[in-house]
Order: sequence, then structure tokens, then C-alpha cells
Amino acid sequence: MSETTTRHETRRRGLAAMLLLLCCLTAEAQRKIHVLDVETLQPIEGVTVRVDSCQAVITDRQGVVTVAERFDSISFSHVLYERERLAFAEVGDTMQMFPSAMMLPEVQVVSVSPELLSSIKEGIAQIVAAQPPQPLARFDMARLLDRRWRRDQKHLKQAEKIIEEYDKK
Repeated sequence: MSETTTRHETRRRGLAAMLLLLCCLTAEAQRKIHVLDVETLQPIEGVTVRVDSCQAVITDRQGVVTVAERFDSISFSHVLYERERLAFAEVGDTMQMFPSAMMLPEVQVVSVSPELLSSIKEGIAQIVAAQPPQPLARFDMARLLDRRWRRDQKHLKQAEKIIEEYDKK
């Protein structure tokens, strides 16, 4: 082989390597954004993220979405949260969304009015009075073998005991 052929081969290989490098560099860089609830800081699954009015992508279980590194604007939307539209400069690695409907905290009832308590007792007395009288003794072989019936009878006795203790208070 001549020296010129070797140079041409080396140039071709170098040119091929540079083209391959340029192809890799032209691939668009990507950016991960974590979408969280502003109150609980828990990830939100199913948030629709649209970059520059292009095709939308949806966050995964960890609230992560991958978008292009550069964009003009980005919008976040979810059924349970307020819709957000931000410019490129306003977006970081984490996006926090506000719930669209405010939920009230848990409420505990600590007292019962005397009128309500007396009306409940009267209602229970009426129900007990309306029940037909029970025979003194009865025998049912099928109920003796039925585990579920025995369990239900045990739970009924426990419930009656709890109600009696509550009535004493």
C-alpha cells in the first residue's frame, strides 16, 4: 500500500468518527422534573405536561417527567390540581402543584345534645318493644353447627355490653 492510500484511509476514518460524534451531539438533551403536591410534598402521578404546545407527556408513579432541556413555556395540568403555565426561566427541577379544591381537616364530635340522646333512647325502646316475644327455650341443630351464626351472636353480645356501658355514662 502506498503512503497516500494510508493517508486517505486515515482521513476517512477520522471523518467517519467526527460525523458519528456530531450525530451524538445533535441529540436533544433532556431534563427531569419532579411534580409534587405543595401541602404533602408527595409525588403526583398522572400530571399532563405539555412543552411549547407539543405532544403531552404524563408523570410516572414517582411524579417524574422527562422533557426537552430548552423550551419557551411548559404547562402542568391534573384533575385535582390547579393548572400551571410557566416560562423556561421559572421552571426548576421540582414543580409543586396546588390542590384545586380545599379539603376540611378531620372533625371529631366530643359531645351529644341531651335532646338527641333522649330521642335515640326512645327509638331503641320502641324497636325493642316492637319485637315479638322470644320463646323461653328453643333448639336448632343447624344453628349449633353454623360457625358464622355463633360468631355473630358473640359480636351481638359484645355490642350490647358496649351500649350498656355507654348508657351508664
